[in-house]
Amino acid sequence: MPKAVKAKKTAPRKRASRKTPDLDEIIEITIQLVLEHGDSGFRIEELIELTGISKSSLYLHFGDRDGLVGAAMSTAYLRDVKINVDDAIALVSGISTRKQMLDAIPILVNAALDTREIARWQRVMVLASGRHRPEMLKRISEAQTMVDTALEELLREKQKQGIVRKDLDAREIGVLMQTAFIGRIFRDIDSKITAKDLDKWRAVLESVYEGFMA
Repeated sequence: MPKAVKAKKTAPRKRASRKTPDLDEIIEITIQLVLEHGDSGFRIEELIELTGISKSSLYLHFGDRDGLVGAAMSTAYLRDVKINVDDAIALVSGISTRKQMLDAIPILVNAALDTREIARWQRVMVLASGRHRPEMLKRISEAQTMVDTALEELLREKQKQGIVRKDLDAREIGVLMQTAFIGRIFRDIDSKITAKDLDKWRAVLESVYEGFMA
């Protein structure tokens, strides 16, 4: 009769040694865990195991679990949005003619379409998480306002140069341009649209952006 095979024991995860908390590290690991498990699946205990920070230190710096998640995800939101907008500003700020702007539009559209899937969903997750977290929503609002202001200033300059239409509000144009990132998510979950149809979405966006031209 064959001998029974003993079940192999899995070694328990070793907790990181206690250390002075690096708040930037705490924020980054929290972002990773929330993206991996979702807001509701995020466990403080796992963060403690990975970083060695004590629960009392966490609560001292962030107040509670919601405060930690809020700080982490608003940081992720600002970084993600700022990267996209900084690239657009760098491209458009050097434009001085209508033709240059027309040539830049496909680049702006591609930047919106080529964002990583996780980055697109991260933005939605952050907005949803902030809905019932006043402090988090305040930080997101401040970040978004800063971004909108930067785009508004840039577009007003292009209006003065006669490149962008003056009958449309510069700030509202900047806001609408950013909706391309969220629009890509609607495409992702539409079962009748495939990745092969992306050129159709690209053509629509280019047409919309060209509509802002003077």
